[in-house]
Amino acid sequence: MPLPKKLLFYGLLAVLTLAAVEGMSRLAYFLALDQWYSDGRPAVNSTPPPTPDVDLVSGKWVHHPFYGYTHRGPRNDLNRLPPRPGSADTVVIALTGGSVAEDLEPSLHQALERHFAAANLPRRPVLVPLATAAMKQPQQAIIAANTLSFGGGFAILVNLDGYNEFIPNSSNLNAGLFRFFPHVWEQILDSTVAKTLLVGQIAVLRQEQAELTRAAAVSPFHYSTAFALLYRYRLQRTENRIIQLNHALAAAETDYSLEKHGPRHHILFRQWSAELARAEVQSWYRGSLLLEQLAQLAGAEYYHFQQPNQYVPGAKPLTAVELACCYAAGSLSETVYRENYPLLRQFGEKLQRQGVNYFDLTGIFADNHETLYDDDCCHFNERGDELLAAAIVERLAPALRRAANASPPPVSALSPAARPRINELIDADFQVYQSAGRRLLYVKEDCSPPDTADRFFLHIVPADPADLPPNRWEYGFDNRDFEFADAGTIFNGQCIGEVLLPHYSIASIRTGQFRSDGVELWAGAYHFPLP
Repeated sequence: MPLPKKLLFYGLLAVLTLAAVEGMSRLAYFLALDQWYSDGRPAVNSTPPPTPDVDLVSGKWVHHPFYGYTHRGPRNDLNRLPPRPGSADTVVIALTGGSVAEDLEPSLHQALERHFAAANLPRRPVLVPLATAAMKQPQQAIIAANTLSFGGGFAILVNLDGYNEFIPNSSNLNAGLFRFFPHVWEQILDSTVAKTLLVGQIAVLRQEQAELTRAAAVSPFHYSTAFALLYRYRLQRTENRIIQLNHALAAAETDYSLEKHGPRHHILFRQWSAELARAEVQSWYRGSLLLEQLAQLAGAEYYHFQQPNQYVPGAKPLTAVELACCYAAGSLSETVYRENYPLLRQFGEKLQRQGVNYFDLTGIFADNHETLYDDDCCHFNERGDELLAAAIVERLAPALRRAANASPPPVSALSPAARPRINELIDADFQVYQSAGRRLLYVKEDCSPPDTADRFFLHIVPADPADLPPNRWEYGFDNRDFEFADAGTIFNGQCIGEVLLPHYSIASIRTGQFRSDGVELWAGAYHFPLP
């Protein structure tokens, strides 16, 4: 057969084959969807089901292994290791609380700077922000404890709070979560591993679904019923998989877990009540007492401030602007706060009776006719933050003066009469004293960092050899070597190190410093009187 006729024959055969395929596809389309394919484009769902409301990468809330959560912000300090305690020329003030405290940080820093300058205090203030939005007790206590455990420190600890305890998190309540879990717990918990995998798979399938829809819309074959059938098959398969994963995600939501729901045997408050309000305020009260005790352990002073709020009766004459933007009459916030503020005041007075520096600031704007509030929750505009910071610094003034002028005399300069609980044991490059609480003090005058760079050794011989740890039996002494950086500080040219002695009875100690090559730089020994 001549070539032209062959080409014509095979071309006609291809056309007839395509026509047959298209015809059977139209019939199959009708049988499957109960409609003829006639619009020239595959039918698509223009409003696909919404993806789960979980933002694991760019969202605001971020899991924190100790605090429950934190969030990304320009001033948030909870994602960094805490700073070391203040040096000889600084006074470190730590600020904790919720979003009002977090927003106050710039204004409080400026107010502290002005106060130090006006009072001619010899040091400069360093404000450490430890507050983040929506936090409530016991989160503040946990943050302060963790700051100290990581080697941070402060001379004054300021807690500004008293709103987040009262405003119920309805989603937590309705979900049956432990009421004392942090706010937004049901949101941030979506980043557990199993649920993260499910959410990620759903997101990938959503992306595939969108790409299929775009490809179908621009394809040159969109008039083909066979193409439409193939598209519908792939789209349906993707949608079926999404439905399966959503069912698995829903099942994961309902499964009990300690991480999400809390202790199995806990009081489930399903609605706001007087019982819940009292439980919340008691947690707030105990958390403040714990902060006071932590501050004492750190050698610091603790100040607790109750933040102002527009819903406290008589707290402020609201301006027309504030009434329009910042007062939600009949809202849950108004009802709950008005009804339960007297309970907060009652426990605040109890804190004062316990010796806590507690100040109720809800009345500081009682005669102020300026616009100070910024929303219908609790936050302030720039002027409001400025006045609130000034009120706090005014009440902190005695503590700031004490911290800025704290300059204890050198330990070694004290006469025996002035240090009745400190006994000198060794007089060497470092003078070694025994103080109360089974502690050794290492003191050196006119000291500089090079004097403390070499490692210290401390060898302790117990009165009873049986008190030695098994790995030290062959040596006959307990090894408590240490680095000065872990046990001491340099203050006004004096190096002071502090080491805790073991609880067993001690026969003798030998201590000093040695270089990295093992050469002793100085050494001294002391034999304790036997009891």
